[in-house]
Amino acid sequence: MDEVIYRARKFTLVRRAREVGGRVVWGEYLVHPGAVGVLAVVDGKAVLVRQFRPALRSWTLEIPAGTLDGGESPEEAAVREMVEETGYRPVRLVPLLEFYPSPGLSDELIRLYFTDAVEYVGVGERDPGEVDMEVVFKTPGEVLRMIESGEVRDGKTIIAFLAARARGLL
Repeated sequence: MDEVIYRARKFTLVRRAREVGGRVVWGEYLVHPGAVGVLAVVDGKAVLVRQFRPALRSWTLEIPAGTLDGGESPEEAAVREMVEETGYRPVRLVPLLEFYPSPGLSDELIRLYFTDAVEYVGVGERDPGEVDMEVVFKTPGEVLRMIESGEVRDGKTIIAFLAARARGLL
């Protein structure tokens, strides 16, 4: 049974009970609709976004990504996020993998995709907190070096690049 503590725009904080060793244990968890991320390569360069992350109080370099909107499929969300954030519409998406970024805290499932087939359609309408987002192009080798050096620390970006490299896509 879930008790809703707080309902936010992108997640719900719930209090959940479960039986462990004959006693009831309560915990607080984030219920999340899921998210997507896209590792796109255009003319040999990865399409990334530089954005301010208020939770970290700093800028990050990441693959384009975002939360699923009510009722949309992960593929629809991946296309929407790519257009909103970068102006590139994927012509095809190759599923890379899906993972839980923080299973002790949240049920969020992130689905990652790869594409090297895109068309430029212009940057879509970004969320208000993303108006200062910058599109950045880096070779996959540059990004992999930035991951190794600790300069890129975003989990979904790291996982996407390592998975794509392991599958021979980079």
